[in-house]
Amino acid sequence: MCANVFGVLKSLFGKPFDGGKRMEHGGPQEPHHQHPVEQQQHHPAMMRLYEVQKEVLSLGPHVCTFSGLQDDREYKRMERELTRLLLEVDQVDTEGKVELQGARKRAAQEVEGLLRYLEENATHPSRLAMEELSVAARQLVDEHVVAPQRAGGVAEINDELLDTLQELVLRLTQVKTEGRVPLRKARYRALTRLCAVQDVLEGRTPHQTLSLPLSGDSNEAVHRINQVMVKVSMARSQLVALLMGLSGRDSCAHLSRILTELQVELDALDVSGNAAVRNYRKQVVEEINGLLKHLDLEGEGDDTRRLVKWFLSRVQK
Repeated sequence: MCANVFGVLKSLFGKPFDGGKRMEHGGPQEPHHQHPVEQQQHHPAMMRLYEVQKEVLSLGPHVCTFSGLQDDREYKRMERELTRLLLEVDQVDTEGKVELQGARKRAAQEVEGLLRYLEENATHPSRLAMEELSVAARQLVDEHVVAPQRAGGVAEINDELLDTLQELVLRLTQVKTEGRVPLRKARYRALTRLCAVQDVLEGRTPHQTLSLPLSGDSNEAVHRINQVMVKVSMARSQLVALLMGLSGRDSCAHLSRILTELQVELDALDVSGNAAVRNYRKQVVEEINGLLKHLDLEGEGDDTRRLVKWFLSRVQK
């Protein structure tokens, strides 16, 4: 379907429109009457179809890579645009001429094909299955992690939660995409987000948390590092909410700026002469780098090849 979009102009009119500048090779041109085919190309109906096809060519790539659902804002926008184009094609006056009727019919078929492709992918059983698994993961994380922390409590992170998330990951890998680019894109997106959440949550389990903070009495820099670590803990919660679509205010860029500022603050500390404090700062910096890694992946989510490479590297661990 999508490969046809880029051949629309040629298939519709036989030759690309040249603005009426095509001339025969050879000596000076002598006045001549327009050939009927040239008259058809300059006909107002044909010119209008050319304009419509330019919009189709511009919109086609977005339709062919859209991986969302019918209630997404981008879906509704593209559906409106395609419906508008279809109405404009239907309103082209062909004056009963067979050639113009054929061109109008082919233009309508291209637009209808894009509309159908857009709807098929957004309502495909596999796409709905992916969404169902994503919603289950979102509810689980909200109940055990995000909601308790927003209420001022402590996240309920344990092996049972992590095992359930892992089961959802495995079920996502089993969803068939039938080779459709939008479905592959949606599955990779869901998988990498869920795997990122697993990494973040595993970093908060008791057996992987830092053995510090150190006592503030041992070094004046320790108090500053302790404060940074509290902010890092808050950033972890924000990242989990962001990855799972549970944050309406935060963004990747905003959270990345916060973490980068924390890095700068840590770098400015004088920890010379105290190996324990240096090691403490190093551990917190590594925590921040781990969060920034996931933010980078989330921000580059449209790069499917990068997402696949990261996901495969995790599965092979």
